[in-house]
Amino acid sequence: LVSVETIKRTFEAAGNSGAAIPVLPPADSLRRVAPDGNYPVNRSEYVIVQTPQVFRSEILFEAYQQNYDPSFTDDASVVQKAGFPISLVEGNPENIKITSPADLKMAEFLLQNPKNNL
Repeated sequence: LVSVETIKRTFEAAGNSGAAIPVLPPADSLRRVAPDGNYPVNRSEYVIVQTPQVFRSEILFEAYQQNYDPSFTDDASVVQKAGFPISLVEGNPENIKITSPADLKMAEFLLQNPKNNL
């Protein structure tokens, strides 16, 4: 359910910088879990990463020549670990990631009810 606007923004930013990802500010409260307890964090220092993640092909190719690191969670983390900066662009709340049955139900609802979208 990614919007055309999000795709355009991401491709334009990647065209300028070589690498770009759409992001959203977190709406929920966040906590850091540590061995000695858990602590609130300043959510203004965090963003939620979305797709599409857009990279110049030569940057992506070079990034994937490095050894695997367990910190890699997506292409952007691989590219950044290789030393390339990542541009952040405004994402879209309707651009949901479908990884669970509940996500699929939300996507189906959004597609069947375009006037009632979030």
